[in-house]
Amino acid sequence: MISENKGCYRKIRPVDISAILPKLADVAFEDTGGPNGWIARPAWMAGFIASLEPEGEVTFTLIRKLPPFQNLPPHIDSHRNIPNLGKRFHVPLITHPDVVMRWPDDGVEVHLEAGWLYEVCYTKLHEVAHRAPIDRIHLHFNVVTCA
Repeated sequence: MISENKGCYRKIRPVDISAILPKLADVAFEDTGGPNGWIARPAWMAGFIASLEPEGEVTFTLIRKLPPFQNLPPHIDSHRNIPNLGKRFHVPLITHPDVVMRWPDDGVEVHLEAGWLYEVCYTKLHEVAHRAPIDRIHLHFNVVTCA
């Protein structure tokens, strides 16, 4: 595994996810109809994100579930053709060492560990290689710094 960061991600701090893991069983995930897996926005998510004390305005939130062995193809994120704004954060909730995030143009590959807060670069080409027999579930949110 390539461990060099090159500005693609930052491992920030551990996060206590023990209270939200049991809630995942009741989350109603929606099929996105494509290779992006399943998404959800449960009511409790906003409170959990607020407990992380993001520095700025939270502008985008979701929980994404990738079923076993489903990859996310190389892409650069956007939301309905709106330019990317702010920073993207991930809190992996359920994962496996055989699930890695890659930035192929930068030669970076990393397993994002469950129970950690990460900042990831979503404005560069990136992908997820999911080679594990379990669901991969990450909470994502964007933060725009207030001026």
